[in-house]
Amino acid sequence: MHGSDSGIASFGRFRLSPATRQIERDGVPLALGDRALDILIVLVERAGEIVSQRELMSRVWRDLVVTPGNLRVHMSALRKALGDGEGGDRYIENVTGQGYCFVAQITRESAAVLLPRRAAFPDIASKRLVLPSRLARMVGREQVVRSISDDLIAERFVTIIGPGGMGKTTVAIAVAHALLEAFSGGVCFVDIGAVVDANLVAATIAASLGLSLQTADAVPTLLEYLRTLRILLVIDNCEHVIDTIATLAETIFKGAPEVHILATSREALRVEGEHIYWLPPPSRAPRRSPA
Repeated sequence: MHGSDSGIASFGRFRLSPATRQIERDGVPLALGDRALDILIVLVERAGEIVSQRELMSRVWRDLVVTPGNLRVHMSALRKALGDGEGGDRYIENVTGQGYCFVAQITRESAAVLLPRRAAFPDIASKRLVLPSRLARMVGREQVVRSISDDLIAERFVTIIGPGGMGKTTVAIAVAHALLEAFSGGVCFVDIGAVVDANLVAATIAASLGLSLQTADAVPTLLEYLRTLRILLVIDNCEHVIDTIATLAETIFKGAPEVHILATSREALRVEGEHIYWLPPPSRAPRRSPA
């Protein structure tokens, strides 16, 4: 959707161009998912007014049937991206029983003052992420999948480790499928096994998310985007680039609080936040331990 106001709106540290669907913070393009951006455009267009949940859902999702839960997820992502409430800065108020109101003071500029072109940030809710098919049957792994799934929801960061051929990838895929509904389809599987150059790890993950990058350093853009999402990121076959994966996974864990990470490797990443799941042969009972 596109806002009807073609001018640029400045508020706090941000400048928003509804016409070109671009937003920047302190002069730097901000990674914001399409749904969150649509919500912001509507609220800024109606600044100072209460916009009902029904109107927001109608304008943002148009002909799609969605629930208020979808709106809350993207509203939460938008508030986090804006830093709403941090340092006393307020942008969006929730008016109980009525809707939402954009409360920050806005300065409007001519549409001729264009913002720089930003990378294309797709909306995870509408993007079909590739997830390998789950095996119809895994003998002796049902409890393993349940345990890892529970740990991922509670702890956010789990690495499945074990020797080659133990079935780590198979289990990780099963966990991803088991949690599809919990993450509203926001599950991204990335096979790092074929990545030879460690410098391409972040770019490979970004490409799997559908990001269009215009920079050699993918990490800042990737992190900015992940901060807007609640998603399960499955990173498979990490051992050959483990130092790079370890640093990146820790950065994502600390900087994107709604991202849950499931990694597979022959050895632990040994970074903050990681919980290790030692994968036993199917005939043995599973063992879990924190990093």
